[in-house]
Amino acid sequence: MSAAEPSSTEQEIFEAALVAFAQHGRTGARMQQIADAAGINKSMLHYYFRTKADLYEAVFAHTMERFMASFDHEALHEANTFAELLRRFIDGYVAFCQSHTHAMRLLVSENLRGGPLLGQHLQQMADAGTDTPPRLFRDAIETAIETGEIRPVDPDHTLLTIIASCIFPFVARPTVERMHPPAGSDWAAFVEMRKEQIFDVVYHGLQPDSVSSSSSPA
Repeated sequence: MSAAEPSSTEQEIFEAALVAFAQHGRTGARMQQIADAAGINKSMLHYYFRTKADLYEAVFAHTMERFMASFDHEALHEANTFAELLRRFIDGYVAFCQSHTHAMRLLVSENLRGGPLLGQHLQQMADAGTDTPPRLFRDAIETAIETGEIRPVDPDHTLLTIIASCIFPFVARPTVERMHPPAGSDWAAFVEMRKEQIFDVVYHGLQPDSVSSSSSPA
């Protein structure tokens, strides 16, 4: 798929295919099922995408673009402290997960099959020097360590911990609702609480040792 905006028909196809691939995986999804959901015939679907592999790659690329575009890049750049950046990063990640459940399931499905497409996209971004939110945040972790705002930690592990904390409730919602029953009755309230919990645990866990020691009970 090119960087151009998809046509209305392509957008319908992307949405239908995203649901099918998220629910059934690349192997289990069927072109006829996708065509029916998009409101077109199978011949029209093959006119736009000759094979299921072509469609999967286009949908995955479109999903990655939507994910990266969902963050408020200007707000991330304008954060004055690491705490402010951390909160904005968590808010952006959780907001995307909440609004694009099928997209997150597609990314998980891609990882479970080895992540070849995901790896290609991440490598292309790295080669192009793209200022993606994860890269921006990783750099911010290193800067915060250098200035003493947070204690020395492994930036990559820290980033993975935050991302995993944001994603988990949305790809394992039944487990979450059983472990935390209030989530089942008011999911929106749980999500807001979840953002605060992630920030609280991560930010205070990253405080310099001197700060942690002075705030510890005697």
